[in-house]
Amino acid sequence: MDNTFTLKCGKILHLKPLKQPALRHLILKFGPNAIRDPNSILQLGGTAQMQALQATEQLFSYCAGWGVEDLPSDDEVELLRGMGFSVEQSHLARANWLRFLLLEDDEEAGALIGAVMTATFAPKPEPEPEAETLTVEDLEAQVAALQARLTEKEGNGG
Repeated sequence: MDNTFTLKCGKILHLKPLKQPALRHLILKFGPNAIRDPNSILQLGGTAQMQALQATEQLFSYCAGWGVEDLPSDDEVELLRGMGFSVEQSHLARANWLRFLLLEDDEEAGALIGAVMTATFAPKPEPEPEAETLTVEDLEAQVAALQARLTEKEGNGG
């Protein structure tokens, strides 16, 4: 699976899976039906809508801060610091870098969250079976068997 995400500006981000329980906890802040029916979030109003907005910010900060491996340049960190954003911890610098300097709109932010969630919940690939370790004696026996078969074929006019 390709764990990259290309931003509209052309920057390619490298993603990593997050802790599934933590991600589920943040998703559940949208309400009990959020996992079964994501569209239920669109029907919220009042206080529930404000709580969902706060949950969205937390979800973005977690996905962008911990689910993206790339870091802002030193110049970008200084720009963010000058703008008053937290950059002292790498995950906060990363989330603020994406939020305020790279992402173009909410749609792109949502797509990034989705890509990190996909990396997190995607089935793990089956490990490759380990290659059989052969001894010199095993290899010599295989070569001898192949030579015998070739000799036999040559003797049969093959």
